[in-house]
Amino acid sequence: MRMLLKSIAALMLLVLLAVLALVFLVDANRFKPRIEAIAKDQGIALQINGDLGWDLWPSLGVAVNDLRVAALDAPDQPIAELKQASLMLALLPLFSGDFQVDHIALDGAVISLKVDASGKGNWEALSQPDQPAKTSPQPDAAADANLKLDIQHISLSDSNVNYSDAQSGQVIALRDINLTMSDVNTRAVPFALDLSFVMELAQAGADKVELQAALKNTLSVDAAMNNLKIADGRLQAEIIGEETAEIALDYALDITHLQQEPAYKGAINLTEINARTLLAALGTELKTSNKDALSKLAFSAGVDGNNKKVKLDNLKLMVDNTTLSGSIGITDFATGALKLVLDGDEINLDDYLPPPAETTEQTAAAPTEDTQLPLESLRGLNINAKLTLKKIIVNKIALENIALQLLAKNGMIEQNLTANAYAGAITAKGQLDARGQQAQVQFDAGVEGLELEPLLNDMEMNSNFGLQGAVQARALGSTQGNSVNQLFKTLRSNATFSGAQVRLLPINLEQQFCQLVNLVNQIEEPEKVWNEFTEMNELSGSIKWRDELITIDTFKAGVEKLQLGSTGKINLATDEYDIFLPFKLLKDKTDTITADQVAVTTSGGGCSIGSQYWLERGMELLRCKGSFGAINPLSDCRPDKELLVELTKDYAVYKLKEKHGAKYEEKKDELKQKVEKEKNKLLDKLQQRLDKRAASSASASTAPAESTAASTTSTSDAAP
Repeated sequence: MRMLLKSIAALMLLVLLAVLALVFLVDANRFKPRIEAIAKDQGIALQINGDLGWDLWPSLGVAVNDLRVAALDAPDQPIAELKQASLMLALLPLFSGDFQVDHIALDGAVISLKVDASGKGNWEALSQPDQPAKTSPQPDAAADANLKLDIQHISLSDSNVNYSDAQSGQVIALRDINLTMSDVNTRAVPFALDLSFVMELAQAGADKVELQAALKNTLSVDAAMNNLKIADGRLQAEIIGEETAEIALDYALDITHLQQEPAYKGAINLTEINARTLLAALGTELKTSNKDALSKLAFSAGVDGNNKKVKLDNLKLMVDNTTLSGSIGITDFATGALKLVLDGDEINLDDYLPPPAETTEQTAAAPTEDTQLPLESLRGLNINAKLTLKKIIVNKIALENIALQLLAKNGMIEQNLTANAYAGAITAKGQLDARGQQAQVQFDAGVEGLELEPLLNDMEMNSNFGLQGAVQARALGSTQGNSVNQLFKTLRSNATFSGAQVRLLPINLEQQFCQLVNLVNQIEEPEKVWNEFTEMNELSGSIKWRDELITIDTFKAGVEKLQLGSTGKINLATDEYDIFLPFKLLKDKTDTITADQVAVTTSGGGCSIGSQYWLERGMELLRCKGSFGAINPLSDCRPDKELLVELTKDYAVYKLKEKHGAKYEEKKDELKQKVEKEKNKLLDKLQQRLDKRAASSASASTAPAESTAASTTSTSDAAP
């Protein structure tokens, strides 16, 4: 045994002497031509301009200086350069099979990547043609199951990566790269990693953007290289463009099963930033109605996923004064299936819309830009989303307790919405079918107990007219097209509505009726203070929407003792409306109607009639016509001239029949001239009173001058 030990010691001494002789007697630079020749055989132009050197004690190592790598056909255009590199191994632990590295250091590395006008990268010249794969013995899994690795220090300093693309004009410069890692090991003991760099981004026609970033965290990895843990992560970055923005991100991540199917779990937290400043630094100017919108943005969430799916749970997103919580996940990367569940407090979407454009005659006359529907993208959607909000404001309309569900798959998109608004309830269901050449849309929407006055106030539509009271309504419809304008133009819908104690302001339709009766009866209007509204009882009706034209199918409302109807159209394409308001005076038990006496008084004591002619007679006398966008009942609603002429003539005939009785038919021809004379006489008086009323209404109207001018033009067909 002693002899055996002496033999082994002698052998180790010989090996040590051989290594010493190699280090001290052989110049490593003698191997440079051979190394460069081997690289050339692999299609690489390798230049080692500096010295090669090695050390033996107390560490075994090698150093290289001034190294360049290029393609054989362009050896003077290096793709990679290295100022200095060294690798030092602890010598004694090698004899026991322990791989301990004192340090790995790279300094002054420069990588230059270029894409030419044809889309070819300069690095492609380094690749060799595919060679038949050589069969090599598979490594023993058991032997590689545990890797003992200890490195005291790893560093990469003063290094750069440059990328340019002649096709897109994009230039990326990654410079001042500094990476340090200390006490690197495979014993699952945490070790530190620090990385800093500066990245410059430039795009043809755009300003340069610079990113200065520093990253710190700890890593731990096991001997099987199967589990990796990133902890105490902190990324701090400064983006410098037209403005400067700062970002701070904390993170942690556990990665398991690295050798099979990696899975990861962790958390991320974005400290509050100013998103407007960030976008400005990136070269995007944000224009919103609220100049402070997106000035506060923060985010935190847990991360859980693998190579097939990922989920952000315990999510908390703060956007200005709005907080959203819930989860977002891609449940299948292969299909892009997205699942979202969010709950929020309050948000005003109007703050994030573009500011109102200044309207000029030129822009007002210009055609509205159309927006094409992204049908191909819609077909690819795979979404299951639920969103609840306490309050949201859209186009100045306030909705509360919103619950929205959206399902999209295989080109079919379905949505279901419920909300409360203005003391009422809103429900809406819709379906968009994007599977064909055109989008097909169907919807069913309704409101219950919706208060009209606060709605019009919020929409700023109450300057010329007002509505008070609650209504119920339901609309069913469909449309089709490939753009927003097409969907609007082909919209077809049927709607019904009803309400009770609904007031229309500032016009009083009972007053209008009484004044017409007094005009025709040639009775002076009594002094009376009228209410500046019309109260409609048991309001109900239905409308149709076809080809940008809204038609009133049915309309019924009780106004005092009057039964009010309506017929007409609203033309959305021309922004005009033309509506007739038929009246019918009803009688009840309180009215006195005999052969000798007629005494019918409206409920408010507005007027009395002295003839049965006015009872139960449908009279389409009042006509409202003007701009639908600037509707103004006081100036838009006038007695219709043609219908008033017919009524005057008919009333004259009625009075003659009443006076002459049965003899009227005998004297019919003789009385024609008298009827015509009586009609003209009445019309002259009507003209005077109508002119007086028109002047009075014009002075009482609060409409802007331009609206009044438009209304005057639109009522040219009404009575003068």
